[in-house]
Amino acid sequence: MDATLPAQQRAAAAEDAVIAAYVHRYGPVAWAHAATDGDGARTWHYWWHAHLVHVLAEAERHRPSSARRRRIAGLLRGVTLRTAGTWITPFYDDIAWMGLALAETRPHGRARARIARVLAGAVDPAVGALPWRTRSDLFNAPANGPAAIVLAPSRHRDLADRLAAWIAAVLDDPATGLVRDGIEHGVVRPDLWTYNQGVAIGAALALDDPERAGAVVRAVERWCAPDDGLFPAAGGGDGGLFAGILARYLGLAAARLDGEDADRARRLIGRNADALWEMRRGGFFPADPRRPALPSGDDRDLSVQVGAWITFEADVTASAGLTS
Repeated sequence: MDATLPAQQRAAAAEDAVIAAYVHRYGPVAWAHAATDGDGARTWHYWWHAHLVHVLAEAERHRPSSARRRRIAGLLRGVTLRTAGTWITPFYDDIAWMGLALAETRPHGRARARIARVLAGAVDPAVGALPWRTRSDLFNAPANGPAAIVLAPSRHRDLADRLAAWIAAVLDDPATGLVRDGIEHGVVRPDLWTYNQGVAIGAALALDDPERAGAVVRAVERWCAPDDGLFPAAGGGDGGLFAGILARYLGLAAARLDGEDADRARRLIGRNADALWEMRRGGFFPADPRRPALPSGDDRDLSVQVGAWITFEADVTASAGLTS
C-alpha cells in the first residue's frame, strides 16, 4: 500500500477546511480572512498569504487540480492589488517569505525576480546580513534564512551562502546547536523558535549542505525529545505558523537527506501530524497539539490552520516513496 495515502487524506482534509472557512473570491480575485471570529477577523495579512500560497503550491504538487491552480492565481491577483503591484512591504522577512511562495508558483515571474533584487540590495555590508525591516538594527534568522533560500538558485548564490554562514556563525547556540532568533545592537536574542530551525534546514538544503541540515535536524530532535517529539507551541497570530514552517523543511530533509537524519526528520513530522489530527475538533486544529482545538480564540486564526495544513503536506513529502 502507498504509505502516502493516509497523509494525503489528512492534507486534503486540512486544505478543504481552510478554503471553506477563510478563503473568499470576488470574480478573478481571491483573499483570505485572518480569523473566523473576533476583532480583526477580516484583516488581510501579507505574511500569512505568502504561506497560504506556498502551501497551496505544495498541495498542487501532491494532488494536482485545475480548481486549485485557479485559486492560486486568484490569491496572487489579490496580493497584486493589496500591494498596488509592488509585492513589497517594509519588512524584509515578509518579502522573503513571499519570494518563497512565488518560487513555487511563478518561479520565472517578474515579482519573484524583483523580490530577489530587493533582498540582495538590502544586505548590510557592515553586518553581513539582512535587517528585519527597513531602518532596523535587528538582524534575525526569519529574515536571513528565507532570503538565503530565495537567493540560492539565482545569480546571488554567493550571497545566499554568506547569509547562511552568518546565521551559523552568529546565531547558533553552542550549547544546543539550535538557531537563536537574532542579534540587535550586538546582543544576541536567545529566543528559540521552531521556524528559525526550519529556515536553517531549508537554507542548508537549498545550498547543498547536507551536513549543516542534518546537524540542525539532530538538534531539533534533542530539543523535542523531552516532550515526546512534539514541537514547542507558539500560540496564535504569527506564532501559529512557526511549527508548520519547521515541518515544511523537515519534510524536505526527509526527502533529500540520507540515512538516520532523514528518518529523524520523518519521525518528527509524523509525531506532530498525528497529534494535530488527533486533537482536531469540528474540522479545526489546535495551536498546541497537546490539547483539543477550541471553538474560539487563537485556534481560529488563519495562521494556526495554515500551519497545521503545512504540517500535513510536509508529512506527504516525507512519506513519499515509503511503503507499508
